[in-house]
Amino acid sequence: MTVLKKILMVVGLGAAALFTASTIASAQETDQVGRQAYIDSIKGKKVIFVPISQGFDLNQAWVAVWQRHAARYGFKLEVRDPNGDTNAGIRAMQGAIAEKPDLLIVQNPDVQTYARLLKQAQQAGIKVLQVNMQSATQTDSYVGNDWIEMGKLEMTELAKACTGPKAPSHKVVWLAGVQTGAANIFMRTGIDEILKQYPELQLVSDQPADYSSEKARQITETVLQQHPDLCGIMGIWDNAEVGAGAAVAAAGKQDQVTIVTNGAGSDTGCQSIKNGLLDVIYNFNAPIQGEIAAQQISELLQHPDRQAGSEKTIFFGPITRVDKANASGRNCWKLDELK
Repeated sequence: MTVLKKILMVVGLGAAALFTASTIASAQETDQVGRQAYIDSIKGKKVIFVPISQGFDLNQAWVAVWQRHAARYGFKLEVRDPNGDTNAGIRAMQGAIAEKPDLLIVQNPDVQTYARLLKQAQQAGIKVLQVNMQSATQTDSYVGNDWIEMGKLEMTELAKACTGPKAPSHKVVWLAGVQTGAANIFMRTGIDEILKQYPELQLVSDQPADYSSEKARQITETVLQQHPDLCGIMGIWDNAEVGAGAAVAAAGKQDQVTIVTNGAGSDTGCQSIKNGLLDVIYNFNAPIQGEIAAQQISELLQHPDRQAGSEKTIFFGPITRVDKANASGRNCWKLDELK
């Protein structure tokens, strides 16, 4: 081999080595910072969700979002559905605590039932995320509505309709949910703030419909008999207030009585507006809530070194006023579209 050939060979090998080193460096530089650590911290983790009932549209939306999230990043999501039975919910909570998942997600039926169990979970080192319905016990995170704001928004809507010169009367109704529920308790705080601002408003009925459209219908029928000049009704869940809307329609008073409520933003609520059973829904959009909660799932699973209960955060989701003008598109999701 000539001297020239040897020189060319050495130069070629050096260039190849430099190219290989450059390629490795380039690959390292383009690996997104923190991505693999994020994936590794979440993969294989166990998350248990104890809802009030999976029969509700908002619960179905949340789980659809979280299942996508779990499939994407490799954690396990289990739903322990008590189907509206409080005793079954207590047993589901006790069972979940005994299993010691990495994260427990809870939708509380009221402010007290799970309060002691949530403390037990935190003491056992289990991080807890509460969704939309809070307990008296604050845990690592709450994602959901600002229910005081919701009460203020709804009663302000009725104040606009029932205090003007063309209002049929100043009489309004509050169709409550479950009186011991967080939504009910905090909404009433907001309602009372607005009633103080509008002393002419008369709250002629404050009864729990227990999220039942049939109870809402019966209460509304009775109130309309007692107060035929009723001006407005506000409620706590659109699927229940359709009963009130049906009673108002049966009495021929759809042009007289304004019905305001809130809901998860499903297409059924939009249809109720289009059909004239409801006038305004303050939409908290359950899929968006689910995405915010999914972020919190990731946040809580990423930091196993953080002790359960050491940090407490609250995230209030957005609220959109929906009436006939905007009861379409993103304000009216369908469950099949979320899966």
